[in-house]
Amino acid sequence: MKEETTYGHQELINQVIDYIHTHLHKALTLEMLAAEMHMSVYHFHRLFKSHLQETLSAYITRQRMERAVMYLQTRDLSLQELSEKMGYDTAQSFSKAFKRYFGVSPVAFGNTLTFNTPETTPIEDIAFIGLDEPEVLLISPMYIAYIRIIGPYGEKESYELGWGKLCGFLKENKLQSKATRWFGISFDDPTITKKKQCRFYACASVAQRKKPSGAIGTLTIESGKYAVYTYKGSYSGLLRAYTYIYSREKGRLRNALSFEEYVTWSDNPAKQITKIYIPIQKK
Repeated sequence: MKEETTYGHQELINQVIDYIHTHLHKALTLEMLAAEMHMSVYHFHRLFKSHLQETLSAYITRQRMERAVMYLQTRDLSLQELSEKMGYDTAQSFSKAFKRYFGVSPVAFGNTLTFNTPETTPIEDIAFIGLDEPEVLLISPMYIAYIRIIGPYGEKESYELGWGKLCGFLKENKLQSKATRWFGISFDDPTITKKKQCRFYACASVAQRKKPSGAIGTLTIESGKYAVYTYKGSYSGLLRAYTYIYSREKGRLRNALSFEEYVTWSDNPAKQITKIYIPIQKK
């Protein structure tokens, strides 16, 4: 395959994945997405499957079911509200799809969930997590360049390769400066999603929105209100930190991306400082 063709395909895959991620509540068909990407149905389907090792329908179903679990964990939604957010016409059709995927109904699945909340988690465990009390910030829009990494969270080889490519892109295009901020966006829960399918975006802030370029995609962190937690400790503890934070913020979450900012980088976990941004509602 010609290099320029592969380059263009990487851009297209970034675009379609981002489109699906933000439109799971709508009807998504092969024909519609192929038209959105200005490709024939045949070539679009082949391209998608070759890059993600899943058919489009399997990928969309998986994303909806895994998103539903996230909502069950972090939101208080009725079955009908949850169904609508997952793009299903009725609660019955959603429940059937959920049970077919997980083997139990959404209600039964929700009843199995247990959390360590601020009220039930021992004080010494909360301190061990490494979190400070959050500050509430209203942030302005931020333009982001990212590279998508699919695989086990924190896998050394793929992460070093991904961050290296992102840094190379920034330097080549003279986009890196002292003002550059470094972010990470984790889209999946590794206790639900297969580790080899977990999606992580390694991100850097840029002064203005740029066009996608091969494997480098672009997105905008929208303005809004965030609870910002400072986490001190190893990156391997971030999952536990997020679990605690979501249990604490369950009542005021809003529908936007959570993300983390790497304030200090160090081989010494004791010196690693990460800020975790959780979108919350205005009150």
